[in-house]
Amino acid sequence: MDPAPRVSLGVPLYNAERYLEGCLDAILGQDYRDFEVIISDNASTDRTWEICQRYAALDDRIRLYRNPRNFGGHVNYARVVELARGELFKWVAYDDVCLPSYLSTCVAALDAAGPQAVLAYPRTVLIDEAGEVMGPYADRLDLRDPRPWRRVATVAKNINLCHAHFGVFRMSALRRTGMIRPFLSSDYTLIAEVARLGEIHEVAEPLFLRRVHGASTRQAEGATPATALAWFGQAGGKVRAPRLRMLAETLRTLATGSEPLGTRLSSAVAFLATWWARRVRVRLGRLRRRLARRTRASTAKGSAW
Repeated sequence: MDPAPRVSLGVPLYNAERYLEGCLDAILGQDYRDFEVIISDNASTDRTWEICQRYAALDDRIRLYRNPRNFGGHVNYARVVELARGELFKWVAYDDVCLPSYLSTCVAALDAAGPQAVLAYPRTVLIDEAGEVMGPYADRLDLRDPRPWRRVATVAKNINLCHAHFGVFRMSALRRTGMIRPFLSSDYTLIAEVARLGEIHEVAEPLFLRRVHGASTRQAEGATPATALAWFGQAGGKVRAPRLRMLAETLRTLATGSEPLGTRLSSAVAFLATWWARRVRVRLGRLRRRLARRTRASTAKGSAW
């Protein structure tokens, strides 16, 4: 086997034919060249495998694997990490686009920061189904504080669409986590776990184009927690209190592991306190908006008389 590349790109796929060619073109067009591409197809039923074979024949950095059946998205995400050989790692979603300097910029950020930084990601721009720009998205997860509990608290305060998990990880840190787990919003848990391990650096350039489209797992119009379970191979499953499940799993994850007891406990407490404060602010905001609407309606009714 050839010498291990510096960066491994993991591409977990299932029925990805619509946007896959654009995704692979963007990967192979990176100005940073020392990488491998690990594609794991979760038994797609469309033209996904055919497209993969065609690209693999054109570039020997692509390694292809095909599962005998659909094991669920979280299993496939772990599979590409298991197969990776690089010191650094990035997950690639089939429907997003990485601009040409994505890898070089993130790798340079990690090299400049040193081992205390375990993840680097660029700023995000949202695009629609046709690739038209919808606007920038502020992830607000630039976590350079040396204190783990402060980094974890900022995750609980700011995390939303969670683009950071498509950044470039140090593999040594990623393999210490549970990665993507089989419950909704487990990417929140992953980023909190990574923040406990080390710093997360956001680079200033907007190099990540996140596509929002009708087949998105969570962003599609009409998507529900129940429909999102299909991504985990749990179609038809019931969802009970998904936010509470995520919170409980995150607290359990932060409170366990090989880090010092003080680090584990302070990280779990910081996440819990900040998350509940955030939920209270959201509910108070909704209450204020409802009261404002009622006040306006009462005023309008009085004016009519």
